[in-house]
Amino acid sequence: MIEEENLCARAAEIGKIMTDRLQSIAARQGMECIGDVRGLGAMVAFELVTDRASKEAAPVLTADLMAEAERRGVLLLNCGTKGNVICLLTPLTIPMNQLQEALDVLETSLEAVVSARGRKAA
Repeated sequence: MIEEENLCARAAEIGKIMTDRLQSIAARQGMECIGDVRGLGAMVAFELVTDRASKEAAPVLTADLMAEAERRGVLLLNCGTKGNVICLLTPLTIPMNQLQEALDVLETSLEAVVSARGRKAA
């Protein structure tokens, strides 16, 4: 089945889409909370930090992101010893439109929690 459906190539394709999207988000002004993006195939993770220089873990921001994404219909998996890593484990059979929709929700949720934190700090 793996060979027949070319799932190894599919894993690489999905991983590249997710990694590219996360790196694009991280490059935007105001999204310095993404400290690292890494992955292997369709298993991709990103680390949330208070700032990139210190790489101090941001577990509260991570929890806020998970809650906001869940409120919008996407479940995220928290991992890492400091509770600040989100691991994306996408099924290899996911339709591309659903993958894009989930990434849109992830991005919108992150924007919302970062914006809310900025308003609280002001």
